[in-house]
Amino acid sequence: MRSPKTGPLGLGLLSLVILTAGCAYFNTFYLAKKYYREGKKAQERSILESIAPEAATKYDMTIRQCQKVLADYPTSKWADDASFLLGAATYGKGDNVVAIRRLEEFRDKFPKSPFLPEARLILGLAHLKRRDYAEADSIFESCDRDYPKLERRGELYFHAGESRAAQRDYPLALAWYARAVEAAKSRRARSDALRRTGDALVANGRPDRAIDVYAEALRSEERSKYRLDLALRRAEALRDLERYDDALSFLEQWRPNAIAEKREGELLLRLHDVRARVGKTDEAINGYRRLIESYPNTPVSADAQFRIGYLFESALNDYDGAAKEYEKLKTGPPSEFQTQANRRSQGLASLKKYRETLGADTTQAKARSAFLMAELYYFQLERPDSALLQYSMIESQYPQSVYAPKSAYARLWITALDRSDTLAVRTMTDSMATRYRGTRFAESALYFWKRWSGATDERTTLLDSLLANPDTTGASRFAPEEAEPGTELGPTASAPDSGYVVPPETMNVLKARRAELLSRNKPPVPSARPRGPMSPGDSLRAARLDSLRTVGPDSFRTVGPDSLRTLSPDSTFSPAPVSPPPAAAPADSTPTNVITPQR
Repeated sequence: MRSPKTGPLGLGLLSLVILTAGCAYFNTFYLAKKYYREGKKAQERSILESIAPEAATKYDMTIRQCQKVLADYPTSKWADDASFLLGAATYGKGDNVVAIRRLEEFRDKFPKSPFLPEARLILGLAHLKRRDYAEADSIFESCDRDYPKLERRGELYFHAGESRAAQRDYPLALAWYARAVEAAKSRRARSDALRRTGDALVANGRPDRAIDVYAEALRSEERSKYRLDLALRRAEALRDLERYDDALSFLEQWRPNAIAEKREGELLLRLHDVRARVGKTDEAINGYRRLIESYPNTPVSADAQFRIGYLFESALNDYDGAAKEYEKLKTGPPSEFQTQANRRSQGLASLKKYRETLGADTTQAKARSAFLMAELYYFQLERPDSALLQYSMIESQYPQSVYAPKSAYARLWITALDRSDTLAVRTMTDSMATRYRGTRFAESALYFWKRWSGATDERTTLLDSLLANPDTTGASRFAPEEAEPGTELGPTASAPDSGYVVPPETMNVLKARRAELLSRNKPPVPSARPRGPMSPGDSLRAARLDSLRTVGPDSFRTVGPDSLRTLSPDSTFSPAPVSPPPAAAPADSTPTNVITPQR
């Protein structure tokens, strides 16, 4: 029997097996790249800020293919490609925790991979999504420093700006956005960077510059939805500059676009707001009522109803009518406007109660009610001018009441922190030091001046003298606080013979806030390369918001000037019926950017 020919046939079978295995491997990786590209395009087509369902499905398919490549061919030359795609697809589907772990594993396993720069960029984006701003900033800055040839530098600059804007560090955000505009490779990328530049300028108190930036963004933007967004923001900036005629004309010009986008209600809210600001209150209220009829049970109708209540309260001074309008929001679907209306309605009820108490028998009870009215005006109803007048009235009409020096201290605080009027603060400090000498209220005013101004002068010298030799000879001049009838008034930190001394840590923050307010007169100049810590003034704003959120209407029963230790004015506590400027985009709303690996 002849033996079989094993030579050529065996080699052929072996070659066929190798070829088949190679084809299977190549097809697996090819499919991974294909699904990833399809997921990227699906996300770009989506109008959703969140992950599009189609994109998530494609990313899942990418992940399965990459896992198969790494399991079956862990030592192949394409292992780093698959590992990178695995981390990028995980980020693309929104699983940021797992994406961070996989991208860090890729960095450790393939330190010389050509995909390392892009992997670092995506790692920073994942940390940004998780609001881990410190880590995201560190990664973005290292990418900028270590990878000067990174192709997607525009994305790096844009998201570095987003991180800083989310932290309210607007000068650094503007610097990054400026670099993103220069590095943009498409009209869309350029428009996005310009749009966020305008938002940062508005948030930083520079609507005058923002209107030009928004106009430039409109020239680059091609997407109709975003064009209308830009137009509305530019109109708001014109309104903030009190260029009301320009704002009205601009809004009317864009009304056909709003109708085409089925967003006319949003535009009309702003149009009626401008009309209310120029004194056409009745016309604005009628316009809001038409919006409620045209858009029932929608955010537009809730917004319009809230604005009607606010106009009754602020423009017409009809508090009963305002309360009735606010009450109408209770029957609608839950919304932020409903919460705000309930808070303002409670504040108006308290204000009415305190006004009735002014007819009480005792002078001290009247002084207490008047003081609580001032607190309501300032902290809840956001009417600082009314609050200042009320505080002044208390000093004038109830000079022997303990609420007189408390009101003086409140005026000092508002003038310093809200208006940064150094001359007025100096004058008011001198007045308190003289008028209330012999009480701790004088010491409180002098200490506030020292910490807020940072000056060394005759006032600080007087403070040092009083601290070394306490003077309480004037404590008995003021009648003690009187509790509300039927209510036991809890102890306060400011007894008649004592005043509030601001802690050093708090005054450091207040001093930084003052510096920030003074610097607003100077336009921020983006540096060539952003660096530096978060603006302390903006960290104060966040701290103030947190403190205000813990305060309910009932807390006004016991607050005196002591409340000024932690409470400070914040427009977000009880916003006026005007659309707030676009806030810095939170990390989770950052559009997902996916990156296709290329050799």
